[in-house]
Amino acid sequence: MLTTAVSAAPPPHVRRIQDRRALVELADELERAAPKALALALLLEDAEEHPRDARRDPRRARPAALALAAAGLPAAVIDGDALADLAPLQPLLAGDAPPYVVTDDAHTVMGVLARRGLEIPRVGCTRVAATLLAEGADGRRDDRELAPLVAEHLGRELPGGLRQGLVGRALAPAAPSIAAAHADALLPLMKALTPRLRELRLARIFELECSLIPAVLAMEDAGIAVDARALQRLIDAWREERRSASDPARIARLDKLISTLGYWPRDWVDLDGRIRCRLFPLATDSGRFACQSPNLQQVPAEHTAPGVRGCFIAPPGRRLVIADYAQIELRVAAHIAGCRALRQVFVDGRDVHRATAATLARRPEAEVSDHERKLAKAINFGFLFGMGARRFREYASASYGLELDLGAAERARDAFFSTFPGIAAWHRKVGNLAGRGKTEDVVVHTLLGRRKRFLAGHFSFNSALNIPVQGTAAEGFKLAMIDLHPALAALGGRGILCVHDEYIAEVPEDRAEEARALIQGTMEAAMGRVIPSVPVVAEAHVAGSWAEK
Repeated sequence: MLTTAVSAAPPPHVRRIQDRRALVELADELERAAPKALALALLLEDAEEHPRDARRDPRRARPAALALAAAGLPAAVIDGDALADLAPLQPLLAGDAPPYVVTDDAHTVMGVLARRGLEIPRVGCTRVAATLLAEGADGRRDDRELAPLVAEHLGRELPGGLRQGLVGRALAPAAPSIAAAHADALLPLMKALTPRLRELRLARIFELECSLIPAVLAMEDAGIAVDARALQRLIDAWREERRSASDPARIARLDKLISTLGYWPRDWVDLDGRIRCRLFPLATDSGRFACQSPNLQQVPAEHTAPGVRGCFIAPPGRRLVIADYAQIELRVAAHIAGCRALRQVFVDGRDVHRATAATLARRPEAEVSDHERKLAKAINFGFLFGMGARRFREYASASYGLELDLGAAERARDAFFSTFPGIAAWHRKVGNLAGRGKTEDVVVHTLLGRRKRFLAGHFSFNSALNIPVQGTAAEGFKLAMIDLHPALAALGGRGILCVHDEYIAEVPEDRAEEARALIQGTMEAAMGRVIPSVPVVAEAHVAGSWAEK
């Protein structure tokens, strides 16, 4: 059990910083010492007026104490009035060789500190490291508290028993002491985790995830402009239609729209007319983003709910650039599986869906009908990740409006694998893991090294196919986001949202075309570094709203 009885005063060797003069003196001393690594522990007030999931939101969080520690130097705890403006510490982090800052939740810490004048250019996050090392085996994703990590890897207990670094009223007087103990543990903890990252070949993906954080924070801070009145009119119309609707399918659809979006204009549109969500780069096993508060990944497409995306707009003098990858999962699968036939389709610039349709229809690709191509699209995306014929019938009906009997579904599956035999061989290879997975753990990984461990008896064939492909695509996309963050800023633009493999930027109207070309080229180049054997195509266009896609 964690220790909860702590002193209200920091230990004697800890220096307390409570005003600007003392903060300036500390900054000067640290600059002269020039530490190579600096531990930074931030504790937040447990603001009960906010919902718990918002208390760590960098835009709302209130710091209770900030502790700094470096090898050979006495720890320092900043609290009180000194927390209001941390800019005096910035020169320490802005030089040609800034210290490597280690913290336990860089996403929150960097966001909170940036709002108080402190930008961190080089960061290592113990939470990111622990999440990657867990290999998705325990279902906890990025929920990694500092105290259990310290207990496991350093054999020591941290005071306070805090949850998510939030300090309630009872422990508020002890915040400086708790923060100092956290800071003292961070550098040894990172030193303990680093060899394991290297051993499992996770160092590259660890660096990527840490480097991504500034771009993610900038997106969260920017938000996306919304015509709140237009959105409210749509919601009111759905509610009115719901009162008289009789079709069960339509009722279910209206209920879903209303429950998902019904209170967004009231709860989530800020005074400047923008919605700001929270993005979580490590909340899924594959490394794809999760989103909440609100979940903008749930905004329906125009063909599903006409008018909704048209409410997400570019403000006056600005334009949106909307970009996504073309058939990226098929391209990544072609590279991972080493499927020569599928790779050749992309090398030749042919339509991959027409290629499958031609096999199914036994006609040249040029003679394939639109209906046959639509069926082939369902086939390619349905069978890529191990869907069976029965499940494919449901998928084709729900996603593409195609009604097939079981025999037709089985012929479609045969057509897919005969068109792309390399994919069939890849499926057999992954399927062979299933037997081993009954008695021992099985690990699959992305091309950049992210690992997914299936515990013995819990192997999933579909996930073992899906995670390396979706995860590799996510990593190429994240590389592009890192590159685009400074490049767009140089044009006066900024990324404002990512949804799966879709990237949305807001840019000056007079530089929109320049920004479009930059985004398209950067996305293609970044993904191309990950899957060099397959041409990558990103499609980008300038728009006035999210609906113009």
